[in-house]
Formats: sequence, C-alpha cells, structure tokens
Amino acid sequence: MNGDQDWSAELTGPETVRGVLGRPPPPLSDYELTSVLIDEREASVTLRFFAFGAPAGAADLWRERGHNAVGFVLVCLGVTGFEVDAWSGWPTTTAGLTGRTVVLGGRGKHVTFQAAEIRAEAPTGWLAGRAQ
Repeated sequence: MNGDQDWSAELTGPETVRGVLGRPPPPLSDYELTSVLIDEREASVTLRFFAFGAPAGAADLWRERGHNAVGFVLVCLGVTGFEVDAWSGWPTTTAGLTGRTVVLGGRGKHVTFQAAEIRAEAPTGWLAGRAQ
C-alpha cells in the first residue's frame, strides 16, 4: 500500500477525520491498530486506531484538556472477500486502504477484504500513559 495515498478519500464523509487528522491524514500505518471486530451477521469489520500526539486540527484544544493521544474508528460495511492468510499474537504493523480494499499485515499476520462502504467515527483525544 502506498503510504502517500490519501486513504480518507475512500471514506463516506471524509471530513470526519480530515478536520482533526489533517488533509491528507497521516498514513494508517502511522497509527497502532488496537482492535479488529468482525461481525459476520452484519458483514462488517470495525477497526480501532491509536497514536500518541495531538493532531494539528485539534492540538490547541486537546493540549488545554491534557490529551496526548488520538483514537479513531473505521467501520467497514458490506464486507466481502474476507481472507486471513495468517494471524499471530504479533502487532499489526501495516494497515492500508486503497479502492475500498483493506489490507492488514505484520509478522505472521495478513488479512484482506473489500468493503462497500467505510465510515469513520470522529477522532477523539485521550490522556494516555506509556508503559515502561
């Protein structure tokens, strides 16, 4: 996946993330993928992302509130072609979104699927600690 591509262009209502994360937002691989929720009944996949740092679009407000991290959710609807080639306990180190195809990967992990629609929930600020 091309890290320079504007993945937000694939979203329904991209301004939800662009207003906070920027336009174009940083590549998805700049964020930690903290959760993958697969709902076969609804043919959906929900992806939760996290990163330390306050994005430019919310920096002043979030610093005032003491937030030092950002989180956001992508909800992929109408999922088809879901394939898991491998899944391990290792973190997901690559995440890409091109032409409504989602690719997740990492050491011992590779997941791909297509989505008819991808929605983003508004990014939120967090006060997060770092484990030593």
